[in-house]
Amino acid sequence: KPAFAVRAFSDGPLRARPPEEIRYGTGKSAVGPVLVASSGDGIVTIMVRKTAAQLVSDIRARFPKADLVRDEKGCKAVVGKVVRYIASPFEPFELSLDIRGTELQQKVWDEVRRIPFGETSNYSKVAEAIGSPKAIRAVASSCSNSWFAFAVPCHRVLHKHAATPTRKKLSGTVQYRWSDYEAQLKAKLQAKRKKPPRA
Repeated sequence: KPAFAVRAFSDGPLRARPPEEIRYGTGKSAVGPVLVASSGDGIVTIMVRKTAAQLVSDIRARFPKADLVRDEKGCKAVVGKVVRYIASPFEPFELSLDIRGTELQQKVWDEVRRIPFGETSNYSKVAEAIGSPKAIRAVASSCSNSWFAFAVPCHRVLHKHAATPTRKKLSGTVQYRWSDYEAQLKAKLQAKRKKPPRA
């Protein structure tokens, strides 16, 4: 079972303590440029963006009080593992994560991590699963703020009406692009399994 270092701060990370050092590296994944940042307790962020410049801008916004160190050489191994995971996210993410959030966010993200590859859920189901059936908006907000692309697969939590015209309107969002990406991976995997062995 993956290791977790759980922390909750009312105004976000780094409250009431001296600036911490967070080291990060970048790479290219199957779905776009990726940045992986780590603290002394594990990965604190996995970002995928359209451009590398956006990654650097967003990590600064994510941890404005941290001592951010770009360490491509030191982070090469973990970035490589994340890139390979995104290429084949068939099993739960196994690297250590330093996940930070409120108690509700922790519950949501833990539930989301239970959704297996090739399957999806929706905000209502997740809210019911964590014992807060009326917290649908809070679940949606938590999924939008996980900061752990693919490791906490919030893209597998879709709008309840994903099969309706709403799906078409949302198809351009990261959430649905990644959901479609995994659907394609699943189709290829199934086709490969059905392919008869060579004589």
